[in-house]
Amino acid sequence: MTIIMSDRAEHRSVTALPAAELARIVHDAAPRPCGTPGADPEAWFPDEPAGYQPDARASYEAHALAVCRGCPVAIACLELALLREGPARGFGIYGATAAWQRQAIKASRGWAVRRG
Repeated sequence: MTIIMSDRAEHRSVTALPAAELARIVHDAAPRPCGTPGADPEAWFPDEPAGYQPDARASYEAHALAVCRGCPVAIACLELALLREGPARGFGIYGATAAWQRQAIKASRGWAVRRG
């Protein structure tokens, strides 16, 4: 079996890329559901459920998965959102996740997070 090595520099995990490189990857990718002509920006910023409402949150999370389905850069988009938001709770859908899901990801990585 022959393994062909790429001419590229070392392969780095998307979690190790700087925000500027992630932004380039996300914005240069095609086709992105959020970047297609006629895409409704409101689809990525629906009203979030107030308080803890399991059914409403499940519906929102299903919507997030649906609007990002098939996106070739969903993971890079998620990582970019995590970096840009920092410890603050963000808004909208990025990388098929809701803001509260991204806060949980940050906390699971040991990052400082702000509640609310």
